[in-house]
Amino acid sequence: MPSWDSEVDASAIGVEARNGVVTLTGYVDDYRGKLTAERTAQRVQGVRAVANDIEVRPKLERTDVDIAKDAARAMRLRGTVPRGVQAIVRSGCVTLTGEVNSVFQKRDAENAVRHVEGARGVLNNIRIAPRQART
Repeated sequence: MPSWDSEVDASAIGVEARNGVVTLTGYVDDYRGKLTAERTAQRVQGVRAVANDIEVRPKLERTDVDIAKDAARAMRLRGTVPRGVQAIVRSGCVTLTGEVNSVFQKRDAENAVRHVEGARGVLNNIRIAPRQART
């Protein structure tokens, strides 16, 4: 990892690059760190693909119930995430489901839960169903 990115603790991250493909291995404390490492690798000139095999190992283990409560609260605090969006948590991994009107709402729901402490990953299965234009 480039040392200039202060958001990434690269001490437990391995990087291998070959023919424009970067493979990230190791572990970080939170999901945000995993995504930051991936974005950092993507910014390197000549990188065409990134395989992010970094494992999230939270410093403090949390139950799925605690993660689910925090994910629900995080989405509720965002005025752009419709009530029909739900978070399902299994083994620390958050899966988002439901239906929204725009890509922005889908991304905002994911952004809301990606910072939940203890979350090991986020899978965004929210469906986009734009409102029909009125005539």
